[in-house]
Amino acid sequence: MAFNRKQKLRDNIEAVRTAFILDKERRTPTARERLLLERYCGFGGLKCILNPAKELADAVHWTKSDLELFPLTVELHKLIRENSRDDYEYKRYFDSLKASVLTAFYTPKEITSVIADTLHDCGVRPDRVLEPSAGMGAFVDAVLDNKADADVMAFEKDLLTGKMLKYLHPDKKVRVEGFEKIEKPFNAHFDLAISNIPFGDVAVFDPEYTNSKSFGRRNASKTIHNYFFLKALDSVRDGGIVAFITSQGVLNSNNSGMTRHLMLKHADLVSAIRLPNNLFTENANTEVGSDLIILQKNSQKKELSEEDVLFTKTAVRGGISTNEYVFEHRDQRIVHTKWKHDSDPYGHPAVVYLHEGGVQGIADDLQRMLKEDFAKRLDLVRFKGVEQPIEMTPIVEEEKPIDSIAEELKTAPQAVEATLVEKEMEVTARHITEPVKQENGTTVQLTLFDLFEFTDQNKLKEQQNKHKKSSGKVKKAEVPKTEKKKEPEVRAVSVEVPNTMPTDTKAPNTPITPNAEEDMYASINWEDNPPINGFYEMMMNLSPERRKELRELGMQHQETKTQAGVKQSKREQVKEEKKQEQSEIKSQQPKAPQPSIASVQPPEEEKPLLPGPFDRPMESHYREGMMVMDSLRNVGYLKGVTAYGATFHPLDLSDYQADKARHYIIVRDSYERLYGYEAKQQEENNTLREALNTSYDEFVMLYGNLNAKQNVKLILMDAAGRDVLSLERAEEGKFVKADIFDHPVAFSQNEVTEVESPEEALSASLNKYGTVDLEYMKSLSDTTEEELLAALKGRVYFNPMADSYEISDRFIAGNVIDKVERITEWMKEHPDDERAAESLAALKAAEPQRITFEELDFNFGERWIPTGVYAAFASKFFDTEVKIAYAESMDEFAVKCDNRWNVKITDEYAVHGYYRSYDGINLLKHALHNTCPDMMKSIGKDDNGNDIKVRDSEKIQLANAKIDEIRNGFTEWLEDQTPEFKERLTDMYNRKFNCFVRPKYDGSHQTFPDLDLKALSFKYGISSVYPSQKDCVWMLKQNGGGLCDHEVGTGKTLIMCIAAHEMKRLELAHKPMIIGLKANVAEIAATYQTAYPNARILYASEKDFSTANRVRFFNNIRNNDYDCVIMSHDQFGKIPQSPELQERILQQELDTVEENLEVLRRQGKDISRGMLKGLEKRKFNLEAKLEKLAHSIKERTDDVADFKQMGIDHLFVDESHQFKNLMFNTRHDRVAGLGNAEGSQKAMNMLYAIRTIQERTGKDLGATFLSGTTVSNSLTELYLIFKYLRPKELERQDIRCFDAWAAIFAKKTTDFEFSVTNNIVQKERFRYFIKVPELAAFYNEITDYRTAEDVGVDRPMKNEILHHIKPTPEQEVFIQKLMKFAETGDAKLLGRAPLSETEEKAKMLIATDYARKMALDMRMIGGNYEDHPDNKASHCAKMIADYYKRYDAQKGTQFVFSDLGTYQPGQWNVYSEIKRKLVEDYGIPAQEIRFIQECKNEKSKQAVISAMNEGRVRVLFGSTSMLGTGVNAQRRAVCIHHLDTPWRPSDLTQRDGRAVRKGNEIAKLYADNKVDVIIYAVEKSLDSYKFNLLHCKQTFISQLKSGAMGARTIDEGAMDEKSGMNFSEYMAILSGNTDLLDKAKLEKKITALESERKSFNKAKAESNGKLQTKTEELDKNRTVIEKMSADFDKFVSLAKTDKEGKRLNGLKLDGLNITDEKVLGIRLQEIARNANTEREYKRIGEIYGFPVSVISEPVLKDGLTFVENRFVVDGNFKYKFNNGHLAMADTKAAATNFLNALERIPNIIAQYKEKNEALEKDIPLLQEVAGKTWKKEDELKGLKSELAALERKIQLELAPPTQEKAEESQAGNEQKQTQSSVSEVSRKGIRI
Repeated sequence: MAFNRKQKLRDNIEAVRTAFILDKERRTPTARERLLLERYCGFGGLKCILNPAKELADAVHWTKSDLELFPLTVELHKLIRENSRDDYEYKRYFDSLKASVLTAFYTPKEITSVIADTLHDCGVRPDRVLEPSAGMGAFVDAVLDNKADADVMAFEKDLLTGKMLKYLHPDKKVRVEGFEKIEKPFNAHFDLAISNIPFGDVAVFDPEYTNSKSFGRRNASKTIHNYFFLKALDSVRDGGIVAFITSQGVLNSNNSGMTRHLMLKHADLVSAIRLPNNLFTENANTEVGSDLIILQKNSQKKELSEEDVLFTKTAVRGGISTNEYVFEHRDQRIVHTKWKHDSDPYGHPAVVYLHEGGVQGIADDLQRMLKEDFAKRLDLVRFKGVEQPIEMTPIVEEEKPIDSIAEELKTAPQAVEATLVEKEMEVTARHITEPVKQENGTTVQLTLFDLFEFTDQNKLKEQQNKHKKSSGKVKKAEVPKTEKKKEPEVRAVSVEVPNTMPTDTKAPNTPITPNAEEDMYASINWEDNPPINGFYEMMMNLSPERRKELRELGMQHQETKTQAGVKQSKREQVKEEKKQEQSEIKSQQPKAPQPSIASVQPPEEEKPLLPGPFDRPMESHYREGMMVMDSLRNVGYLKGVTAYGATFHPLDLSDYQADKARHYIIVRDSYERLYGYEAKQQEENNTLREALNTSYDEFVMLYGNLNAKQNVKLILMDAAGRDVLSLERAEEGKFVKADIFDHPVAFSQNEVTEVESPEEALSASLNKYGTVDLEYMKSLSDTTEEELLAALKGRVYFNPMADSYEISDRFIAGNVIDKVERITEWMKEHPDDERAAESLAALKAAEPQRITFEELDFNFGERWIPTGVYAAFASKFFDTEVKIAYAESMDEFAVKCDNRWNVKITDEYAVHGYYRSYDGINLLKHALHNTCPDMMKSIGKDDNGNDIKVRDSEKIQLANAKIDEIRNGFTEWLEDQTPEFKERLTDMYNRKFNCFVRPKYDGSHQTFPDLDLKALSFKYGISSVYPSQKDCVWMLKQNGGGLCDHEVGTGKTLIMCIAAHEMKRLELAHKPMIIGLKANVAEIAATYQTAYPNARILYASEKDFSTANRVRFFNNIRNNDYDCVIMSHDQFGKIPQSPELQERILQQELDTVEENLEVLRRQGKDISRGMLKGLEKRKFNLEAKLEKLAHSIKERTDDVADFKQMGIDHLFVDESHQFKNLMFNTRHDRVAGLGNAEGSQKAMNMLYAIRTIQERTGKDLGATFLSGTTVSNSLTELYLIFKYLRPKELERQDIRCFDAWAAIFAKKTTDFEFSVTNNIVQKERFRYFIKVPELAAFYNEITDYRTAEDVGVDRPMKNEILHHIKPTPEQEVFIQKLMKFAETGDAKLLGRAPLSETEEKAKMLIATDYARKMALDMRMIGGNYEDHPDNKASHCAKMIADYYKRYDAQKGTQFVFSDLGTYQPGQWNVYSEIKRKLVEDYGIPAQEIRFIQECKNEKSKQAVISAMNEGRVRVLFGSTSMLGTGVNAQRRAVCIHHLDTPWRPSDLTQRDGRAVRKGNEIAKLYADNKVDVIIYAVEKSLDSYKFNLLHCKQTFISQLKSGAMGARTIDEGAMDEKSGMNFSEYMAILSGNTDLLDKAKLEKKITALESERKSFNKAKAESNGKLQTKTEELDKNRTVIEKMSADFDKFVSLAKTDKEGKRLNGLKLDGLNITDEKVLGIRLQEIARNANTEREYKRIGEIYGFPVSVISEPVLKDGLTFVENRFVVDGNFKYKFNNGHLAMADTKAAATNFLNALERIPNIIAQYKEKNEALEKDIPLLQEVAGKTWKKEDELKGLKSELAALERKIQLELAPPTQEKAEESQAGNEQKQTQSSVSEVSRKGIRI
């Protein structure tokens, strides 16, 4: 039957629809619905569903052949979208469908039936079946057709297919997940694994394999088909069968050889059959090769057979890799009727086998082959669990009284499996050789004895022997030899019994006499009452006498129990009776085979309970190690937990402890059920809450509080114990119930019912509905609508597009341009609407000023510019059509040009490297990405003959110059465009970037009802809330978060506390969390508690986060409704993040695969299977990689609630710049100053947490970042802030990665310098930022930026003093060495070992570091230097002493900062040296000088801070990281000393903020409200340069934040901590001459330009050479054409024709006067065979006056030399036909060879003319290139002139002065020195 695509698609749609209906109605399918579901066959062969089909316009992208399926595909899209909860679920469903295009090749039912039927017919009748890749369950159905009660576990990863499979088999274990998720307890569990498994080079994450020590297993996890085979062999028991249909790659691939070896190492090959390629044609319309491989597990296998060895090997024959086993059995084990050489679906050569008999014919041949193989190789004995027959001896088993058996049947009817396995053991007289079959068709329930490995009797015995109270072993019964009978050993035989059943020692042939009064079992009709679990059968085997004795025994025990008054549980009674029977057996064995009952004595000790399957339903909260009760109320714990069961391990507890444990378990389960229900359903459950309260109250009444000392130890035995302990919290020394006992804590249920003002009514409305709901607001405030609108005038506006009111902060915000346009259109139809007119006026008034085209600075490659613009430019630039596409998900431009032989592409804009050439199109792509190719060259060979590769700096520079030319050409091209084009482009930019309006947040109306200002005033002196704080809080409340960018000391802590509490009060947040620095978090908690005394806050101390207490603390968060949770950054990092969120982020990554396909479709390209396969492989590998990451995270985190479960819905992050090290992707890997692209785990945890909140709200933000240094060093940090807080808005701007952001807002600079080896070194940096006003607007939209001056903080002013220090003589000498080192790289100059290869690359960083150390103190360089009175330490000590004395009466304090030379006990350091000078030289008490590094903990640090505020510590030294934050010691601070300058502007700000802050009393009262900030700068060092650079950076950053940019472009400078300074500036600064700095910059530019000119001239010379070659070629071709035309004219004039005008053959051979073509042909063939002219042309005749010649040439063939003759016609050229070879099989063709040669002349002439046409096009272009002049020649000349003038100036300055000038200079120096001294005393200096 032909594949009907339309019908298949219709069937699939109906099946999907049915599944969704069943989902909604929550029921099983009807018979009709089952038929609909069964018709689902996946989408293999229906590639059309990958085409866009969201709307009618998408039909244009469809091919004509697929167009008929377009309506059905639209219907499919619509169906899935309507039945998806959200976009995420829709994507998951469609991802499922798309994946099935590649994988859904369902096996025909005829084939699955043949395999299952043949197995069944040959005796393979499995009880437990595994289907690891079930699809729609074809194999499941086939197995169940033969054995309906088989216990089936089926895996199906595809979401939709798994859903339908579950409905088709509701009574089976269908798992919608990957096979790799199967649990370890299922190893060696199944009898049969059968499937059509997936195939591909995709990785599978399974820790057992991925982390295996075996290379083979690790390797198998990289290819899914290999993994399935090995994992399936793990899952089947010994003797079990694995039967898989798989791709031919498993057998044919060389890469699978190791896996094939591992497969057969512990398994026997039963069958390997190659199936025809057309097997799946009817189902999936595809031809693909596949194999059926059947293995039987053999754990005792020792070596491989010959056939096994063949199976593991492959060989290549005719370019086709084939398995040796298949090749050897190609005539017997390949199902086919014909074959051919062809190719596989991937284009590789292959043998294709076809079967013309259709699926039924294939099935018939397959059945025949399988029967033959099974008969030959299937070990049925091993499958049934029987090995070799051995002599068996019966044993006496333990007996039970019949009444106890009956009692057990009542109380514990659970069926279990017993396994009798023991070599040389004596079995009962009744030998069981086959498992008992179930006659009825009931579903087989899962039994767990085999699953949890409790069938091993040796293991049970070992456990019994270990137990101290175990009874003695049962001796074997002596049985006469005549009664012995040889029986096979029984292995893995299933006899389902209630527990241990009594067994008689008589032979099974003992006759049974029915007696109704004595034997109730003998009268049972087995037809009506089939054996249940083997019980009746065992009863039937007991004699009447034996049953009577058992009844009497039961009665005796009952009487004994009654008389003694012993209260025993049923289980204890059974145990006691068992032991009595064992004693009876021991005493009776010597006398007779059957013991007497009368002599039974009760045992003294009792046998312990043993682990076994847990016999109660598994609840969702059960996990490993959890304490539970079984059905008999025994207490134990769970192990080996799966979704289907677990092992119950009983605990040996006293009666009291066991009873306590039972009550505890009831409490725990009640809590877990309640929390789980409310968290999932988001609704209150009073019934479950009542159950929790009841069970808790009962426990407390009987045993005391859960946290009572006597209970904790027992509770902590439980895996969930810490969770339960958090159900109580301590208040005032007592334990009280957690909030969950009273109301839900997993969600918010409170609702605002009354407010105090219209503003609060507005906030409540926004919280509840997200809109301005006037009806709701009226109900809260008891006012009319008119009154509300009047009160809120200017705060709310009518939005006609939504037909509702919106708050002004939202309405007049965001993209106002778009809003104006839409409302203007609306107003045309509603001109009289006053509300809309008012709104429109407000919007227009707020529009940002339009940016004109002339103001814009464009980057080539900005993602927002349409690719058509770039394509138009490139086409113009290269004079040929160029197409450009952009893939958003990959941030990748694709460039295509069909005519790449254009001279501009191949020559003018091409760079030809040593290994690779980059033409103009390659460089165009680099220009779009703003990158440069990394080109290499060889400089020789190493010892192994391999190239020694180095960077080809010259070629890189040339490529960079050409790329710059392309990028600059784009800007020039834009300038040349029409005004209309420019207007459209400008409009597009304004719409996308210059459309934002920041709302004017006015929070003055807020009253903060719960705020206790009296307490704040008493403790902190805060009498009121700043207006800036109110505005910021209002912004955060309206936006749901944002950025609080307030300078240090402006009250961010109080903003945090008020905003958190207000959000909680107004229900804008349910459970906010504040996180801060470890040093600050205690103060934050104290401030919150002071501001809100009645608030319930949870503050995390260090003790709370100890390993023992952390879990309890996390559960406190989850189970209680705190107003706020407060913890440190480090503590926050220990909270596990939601695995669901990680899965969501993974899905977003995987979605890029689909987006990439969409990009290709938009380009009109057909999607090949290879492309699909590649993308699928990428997807699966990404899944495996992230699963591995998730697994490692899971392994190392505590088993506690994750962040999502805690219910935190808003984060306040104090000092948020600590999280700036967030991972980002970039291709600019060689650009300095970008930071670490890998990021930190700390920052990733923050991103996960914020994404959790954002996904819950569906909006950006969700967090509040607070920092005075949000941008600490570079504007590139802005991108990371946006990535955290504004992901959706970035996506709207087409920014999906850092490179897309940088392409719009940054310009990269590339400097080329000469290294020490005289090579050109490339240095790249994002130095310039463009479009800064728009960047600032984007930042300010969510930011409240305030400086201390803006806020009006009462703090001192900063008085910066740059203190210049002349270098000491030692420093002068060392400066020269540094300059020499920077120039040569000779490290010996610095007194250190030569630079390593790695250090050589970081030479300038090393030089910069040495310069910093030198400036601080020469002793930082080495121990051979000494102190000097004029070094920085001496100057600093003097200045500190001056301030100490000046403010001695006020006990003024000073901070000294240095990140170099920090305090280290026992070692020389600058800190200690300055302290020594202060103590010894200036008499300052040592105890008044402290180092922050001496404080080893927070307590000691706070003690030092307190002492400093009190004036007991007067000088405090520290580094930026330790002293720059968290130190509030400003009360007496009068001066800050910066011994060095930090790298980042933010560090300088943090340092200064220690003294320049509110609360500085001494500076305010005694220092003119100023704090002196002294920066020490050694001349000719980097100190001044570095400080000025930081100052400029800080100015730019401040301007950006405030929106007061004076320019659209800023320059950040060229120095950072990663790479140091550039060489030329370094040299100039150290020289101390600013003219030299200018000279160095000029020399650098000249060097770069000269290098560029050299490359240009070289390229020009190459073009000249090409021009000459092509010109010569053109002339030569013209000559050839002329001569050939003459020959052809001659031939035409002499040639004779027949009547039809056809030319006659005028051939004449010398010595032969015959013109008959046949004779001529024979003669020519003789010449061809026999002639030998010895490589010379020899005449043999003529044709129309043209001589005909032959030439003999030697030819080497197969190692032998032959003579080959070729024939030509001589004219001006030698003309040949068929390359001069004669037709040896056709005499006529041989004779006409020469006529054909002459007639070919016009074709040859045409070819030459075509070449000339191309040459004539290229030559003018080459002439243009060759005649080009270098455009920068004038610039170079100008720079050289400028350099010459500067050099003359420098020479004059450096010339020795005259005597008169020298005296003047000396006097001037003395005067300056005097002034300098005065300035130091009077605290006057150079102020910045």
